[in-house]
Amino acid sequence: MQYKALVFDFFGVVCSEISPFWFEEHFAEKGEELRRQYLRPADRGDISQEDLFRQLSMTAGVPAAEIEKDWEAHIRFNTELITFIKEIRTRYKTGLLSNATSPFFHTVMALSGTAGLFDHVVVSSEIGYAKPEPEIYRAILSDMKLSSSDALMIDDSQVNLDGAKKVGMPGHLYTSVQELRDFLLK
Repeated sequence: MQYKALVFDFFGVVCSEISPFWFEEHFAEKGEELRRQYLRPADRGDISQEDLFRQLSMTAGVPAAEIEKDWEAHIRFNTELITFIKEIRTRYKTGLLSNATSPFFHTVMALSGTAGLFDHVVVSSEIGYAKPEPEIYRAILSDMKLSSSDALMIDDSQVNLDGAKKVGMPGHLYTSVQELRDFLLK
């Protein structure tokens, strides 16, 4: 199928995952459970980033400022993918769809050197919905002025791809740049 746009997940695709590693380091076997408990409200914008770090600080016994620095230390950019996106921009509109708190997301984006790489960016906490809620996919499609079948969602989470599928948006499970290249060029 020929797509008009590619919509990329940010954390886990364009940039490394950050919070899962921090939660595992600080909470071991309860990391995933606590990550859902604390991050979901922040991703949806129900609580501020400041409140998120304050809650994590109380739970982990680590100063909030140190948590933010730890998260920033986990940042790694997928430079191979960024180069590939630059190559394919002549053939596709590009979108970025991320579950994140707005301040942290914009800090990471500024560090990434990807300004202008994406035609449209939707951050969950800025609109009050997070993947896999249907509203977040509809928001990026609306911004891009596309029907759901015209955009391919590229994510490293099958749950998020299932959410996209519920609104009629095809998805591709990201595993590597080469695999994505092969998929798009077949």
